[in-house]
Amino acid sequence: MAGNIGTFVGFFKKMASAPLYYTVNKYVNCNEFRYGTLVGTDDNGNEYYENNDYFLGRNRWIQYKNPNWFILHSDASDIPAEWHAWMHYMTDDTPITKPPAERKFHMEHRPNMSPIFKERYTPSTTTKPKIQSWSPAQPKE
Repeated sequence: MAGNIGTFVGFFKKMASAPLYYTVNKYVNCNEFRYGTLVGTDDNGNEYYENNDYFLGRNRWIQYKNPNWFILHSDASDIPAEWHAWMHYMTDDTPITKPPAERKFHMEHRPNMSPIFKERYTPSTTTKPKIQSWSPAQPKE
């Protein structure tokens, strides 16, 4: 926290109004107790918060919809592009207040599939290798 009495009092006000599960869930994800105003929610159900009492760079955060308490499987690629711009201070307007322009080449957001073995991208080649790999001579019998 920022260390002043305003954040301390505000934290307890927020904790009194939020259920205990929600507070513990935030602590597990962020490794600290945070409170702030809900700015918006994306299509996946992730919640985005902001509190300008914190330092710049730590005043915006995400609360994932389905965090795992033991193994955090939440990934930064779960954040859609329009919310990524807000999270990284590229814009101060959220996609709720100023929706991005619809373009015909935009695709629906998909998170990174590399950790999932069956859905990861594996390049394949159809050309013969140009260089033969060296193998040491086999001992003669």
